[in-house]
Amino acid sequence: MKIAQLALLTALMCGSALAVQGPSQTDLNNADNATDSWLMSNKGYMGQRYSPLSQINNGNVANLKRVCTFDTGDDGSFQVTPQIYRGVAFLGAGNVSYAIDATTCKVLWKNVYKPTGPEVLNTTRGFAIADGVLYRGTGDAHLIAIDAGTGKTLWDKQVNDSSNGYFLSAAPVAWNGMIFIGEAGADWGVKAKMYAYDAKTGDQKWNFDMIPTGDEVGAETWQKASSTSTGGGSMWSSFTLDVDKGLLYISVGNPAPDFASQYRPGANLFTDSVVVLDAATGKLNHYYQQIPNDNKDYDTAAAPLLYDIDGTKHIAVATKAGYLFGYNEGDQTQTFKVATIKVMNQEKNPTAAGLAICPNYSAGTQWSGPAFKPGANMLVVNTVDWCGVVKLGEVRLIKGQLFFGGAMQLNPASEAIGNTIGYDAVTGKELWRYSSPGIRIVGGVTTTGGNLVFSGDANGDMYALDSSTGKVLFKSNIDKAPIGGGVSTYTVGGKQYVAIAAGNTSKGLNGVKNVTSRVAIFTLP
Repeated sequence: MKIAQLALLTALMCGSALAVQGPSQTDLNNADNATDSWLMSNKGYMGQRYSPLSQINNGNVANLKRVCTFDTGDDGSFQVTPQIYRGVAFLGAGNVSYAIDATTCKVLWKNVYKPTGPEVLNTTRGFAIADGVLYRGTGDAHLIAIDAGTGKTLWDKQVNDSSNGYFLSAAPVAWNGMIFIGEAGADWGVKAKMYAYDAKTGDQKWNFDMIPTGDEVGAETWQKASSTSTGGGSMWSSFTLDVDKGLLYISVGNPAPDFASQYRPGANLFTDSVVVLDAATGKLNHYYQQIPNDNKDYDTAAAPLLYDIDGTKHIAVATKAGYLFGYNEGDQTQTFKVATIKVMNQEKNPTAAGLAICPNYSAGTQWSGPAFKPGANMLVVNTVDWCGVVKLGEVRLIKGQLFFGGAMQLNPASEAIGNTIGYDAVTGKELWRYSSPGIRIVGGVTTTGGNLVFSGDANGDMYALDSSTGKVLFKSNIDKAPIGGGVSTYTVGGKQYVAIAAGNTSKGLNGVKNVTSRVAIFTLP
């Protein structure tokens, strides 16, 4: 057993606070390849959700057994991936943050946040972890710092006024003494910004307007907007970082009003885009827009994924419109755009009578982006095939209320088809597909060195697929708790574990019965 893990267990048995001093910046830089931890929402800065661990593999995964379950008792949204550091799992549910033993599920501490303003959407997708401190956003648009050893709140900064529709749901990212976080609330008509805060003091270092004005790049794409109430641009999952170049990659959501694009002619930058900023200064480096002038709430929501092909960096990003995009960072060109599901009438404008479209805004790829399998040069993405009807309606901004400019009617949930799909990371060619008719798949996907793909569905089934074929090798139901979170895998004492977050009620799982959120941990007997 490693010295750090032994010290942790000794502290727990003695009833003392955890001695958490890391992870260091070196640890964070190496997080993508680490085997004893899962430090960020998407594992590491590159967002690949890949673990090189192979103790659990395609030859023995059928023998996995659940060793413990931690039930939070909360029946709201639960979209985290358990984050692991030195044998401790950190997770957030609603306004509560927890530290639990990553092998026994024993609660080590919990932190309860008490909102000071209205909560727009009480969803968190994880933490930034650095130098013994956890950072997370809140439903009333605060950024808080929590001592990772004791659970004590260290500082609390209000980022914006939640009474105007602002909230923070994204998992922040820590880098070189800064914490990166972006605002959400486009559906309430906000004008979102991306921020960097000082990790020690909570002081703001820089900010970037996702709805540019004045002489800012992209402002001309809003000049014909007929109302000052147009805006949008949510950041609601997490972020990706190129450590070598110091570039921050940010997925940005829909413009507002969501459906009434006639009020905002133009491309509406930087909505429905991947925006790349200089991480140190917040200055724009470049961007890729997936949908100009979106009028179907087709956010680019999930964080982009960064990967190397023959020495050149590429990014992949999946959207709610049902497409997977690939870009070459060397010459900043699009390499592929493939439909992951049925797409219909996306080029047509909504009408008051209603326009049938595929997918609806609760389908496609929601807050969980692709994973990468090195060696195989394969991307794996979860996506939901599910149609609906979009209708134009009244356009009126009322403080704190949804600003859709219409409505979306979803087809019966029984028509939805959840998919986990493997793609060639160079060409975008489909390699294999696992489909679940009538069952949505919106949670995270994880790949491993054991030739496995882990994920879960709305029926509460965690499953493992063979990464070469997509064949189901293992399935276990997590107490019928709909899975909207992700899977992490890690070692403690040389033994590999798998942890999954289940029990989610949210936009992507409309109509699914509430089951309290929980983390289930598995290992080989």
